[in-house]
This record gives sequence, structure tokens and C-alpha cells, in this order.
Amino acid sequence: MSKGKNISIPTSVESQIRTRARNLPVHKCYVNQNWQKTQIANIVITRKHTNGNITIGGYFVDLKLQGVKDCVYSFNESPLQTDELVKRYPEMYQECDYELAHNIIHAGLEFAGDYGFEPHKDFKIAQYILEEDTDDIPLMEIPLGDDGVPVLELHPGQSGQHEIALLKKTAGANFRIVYFDEKGKSQPIERTYDETINEMMEKGFDKFLNDRGGELDSQTEKQALNDVLYMATVYTDEERKQIDEETKHIYQDPRLHMNDDNQPVYDYEKELNMSVKYFEKGETDKAQTEFRKVINRHPDDPLLWHLLLYNLSIDSETVDEKTVKEAYGRFPEHPIIKAWYAEWLAQEERTDEVFALFNHLPGLDALSPENIYINAVAIPSFCFAYAMAWLQKEDIRHADPYYQLIVRLELDYRLGIDIQDIMFELRRKKLDEKFGVREEEEV
Repeated sequence: MSKGKNISIPTSVESQIRTRARNLPVHKCYVNQNWQKTQIANIVITRKHTNGNITIGGYFVDLKLQGVKDCVYSFNESPLQTDELVKRYPEMYQECDYELAHNIIHAGLEFAGDYGFEPHKDFKIAQYILEEDTDDIPLMEIPLGDDGVPVLELHPGQSGQHEIALLKKTAGANFRIVYFDEKGKSQPIERTYDETINEMMEKGFDKFLNDRGGELDSQTEKQALNDVLYMATVYTDEERKQIDEETKHIYQDPRLHMNDDNQPVYDYEKELNMSVKYFEKGETDKAQTEFRKVINRHPDDPLLWHLLLYNLSIDSETVDEKTVKEAYGRFPEHPIIKAWYAEWLAQEERTDEVFALFNHLPGLDALSPENIYINAVAIPSFCFAYAMAWLQKEDIRHADPYYQLIVRLELDYRLGIDIQDIMFELRRKKLDEKFGVREEEEV
């Protein structure tokens, strides 16, 4: 009798799940009762073997942003463990249809993927306990984010640095952060600058303050209130209109929107890996050395100089003088490098040179000829330089449009704070002068 071919039978749990799980019928599925309210879903899906045992997949799904944050699996286990767990925590697990469980998991996966978040590493195996995601499974509407806006939740001890950087890259300014205290109590979601101002206008100042118990807790609310009160008190209607128009003129400038992708394209990520690691460790000298090796291999790319200047500025209050002078010497007409150089000039209080650098032109005309695309990464430094230059002349009126852009577009927190401090001090001085004159007149 001839021997047949040897058939290899998968032996590991992972291999068994990958090859056999979907051939088992779906048995019972569970989800926590309050998943719609909390947008955190604990899901258990079981498949039944002919011997009565079950294969189990457990999925922890964050529907606010990060999708499948954790998952576990087991193969051909006794059903007693799951039954006991469900009975012990009835508030955690209520039985549900498979279609609901499937929709929750895949909606979370898709939403997280839109913002660059990957599922937990064990999902590579646990996904095979799910049915394939096809049109055979009815589509359900699952609540995601805060009305579709991604929400990052941070607990004590979590910096969220990586997640926030990823969100800024994928969502721009369109995301929110919720912080939790030691007792697990969440703090209110902070509204954006524009949302805060719109709420003030709709409700009026009295109701806006009453809703907050007479106190403003967030920096955004304090900043918005300060700006609104100053503009309402000091500027005439015509001046307020001019500032608004100038701000919109830059924000809506077609040169910023000629390309669907306003972010620079970096082709040297692998080459920069060593430098990035040194920057993360705080070893700036080694990081610069490695970075300049890449620059020397690609001497005609100004974006590499932009990246170097940006990394050097993260832990510094000023632009690196040596680097920015060298970059400007090589690319004196490149908008991004020019903007960095202008930022340095403004920090050195070389006010007249800032305006001369841009031929005293207003708005984005200073950065680029008409109908020439401007990369959005040039805007923070440019707006900072012009705002700071005008403030050094104590001309708040002309600084305001550039300050407004930095605040509203959340362009660069570091630059925004620098300008805000100076702006507040000058505004206080102007208000004191204005109300001092009024008091003398009244007397």
C-alpha cells in the first residue's frame, strides 16, 4: 500500500485559531451594558466546538479614538470559565447579537485607522475569531468620537506625547483631549478657541460665566475672553472689521490651498532615524552630527533644514542662531527658511529687518508671489515674526491678525504663548491708559 502525503496539523493556539476558528459556529456574544454612553466596549465572542468547548475572543474597544486597544483569545476551552465570569459581573456583560459585536469592533478599527492608530498586536490572531467583514453582515450606526471628532483620553502618568503628535499629523486641530484625575473623574472637554468665542457671542458674557460658576478654568477660555473684551472695549467697529478681514484674507488665501496636502513630504525618514533617537534622548550634539550627514547627502533640500531647525527648537526658547543663518545663507528665497530666519530676527528684536526681509508686504504676499503655492509649515514662524515685530513697536492693531491666526489655527503652542504674554502686557497698558483717561474725564 503506498503511503500518502504527510498532513501537518497545526498545534499552537495561534495556528488553530487562524486555520479553524471561522469554521466553528458563532455561539454566544457579550458586550457591557453602558458601551453607548461610555464609548468603551468590552466584547466577548465565543464559537462552539462539537465537544461542547468554546473558542473565545475578547476585545477592548475605544470608540472615541484608539479602536481595539487590547484583545485576548483562547482555543477549545471549557465554557464554565466564561459562564462564571458573565454571572459574576452582570453589569459588564450582557448577551448581544453577533452583528452588533462585529459592527462595534470594525467601526472602532476604521475610526482609529483614519487617524493612524493601529489595533493591539494580538488582533492579528484574534481577528480570525470574527467573521470576515463582508456585505453579508448588516451595517449598523455606531457612535464614534464626540460627534465624529476624535477624543484622546489621558490618565495620570500618561503624557500622550506620541498620540498627540500623531493626531496633529492626521487630524490637524480637529481633536480633543480629556484628562482624568487620580480618582478617575474626567475633566470637561476643552473647546477650541473659535468654539469658545462663538459660545460667548451666542450666550452673552453673563450666561457664559454663570454656566461656569463665575470661573474660567481653561487657558483657552481665559484667552478668548481677554481677546473679546479688549477688542470690544478698545477697537472701533471699523477696526474690528478690518482685523477680521485681514485674518480671513490670510487664512483663506488660495496659495495655502492649491494642494490637497499642505504638509511637506519627507523622503529621508530611514536616514534620519539615528538623529531622531538622539533628539529623543536629549543628546543634541550627536543628533545634529547625524542630521548634518543626511543634509550633506541631500544638499539641495531645504525641508531637511526646516526639520533640523524644528527639532532644535523643541527644547529651546529661541531659534538656533548658527543653524538658521547657515540655512538662510543657502536658501534665502525659500519661504519656509525665510520664515525661520524672520522668527530669529524677531526674537533678536531686529524689528526693522523683519519687515525689510519681506519688502514690507502684508499677509502672504510677503512670503510668495501671487498664485505660487505656500507650504503651511511656513505660516507659524512667519505669523510669529510679523506679530512680534508689530508688538515691539507697541502696535497691537497691526499685530492682531497674525496673533489671531496663531491662536485660531493652533499653529505652534510655543510661539502662541510667547506672543500671548507680550500681547496681554501691552493690552493691560492700553486698557489702563484708556480707563485712566475716562476716570479723569468723569471726575
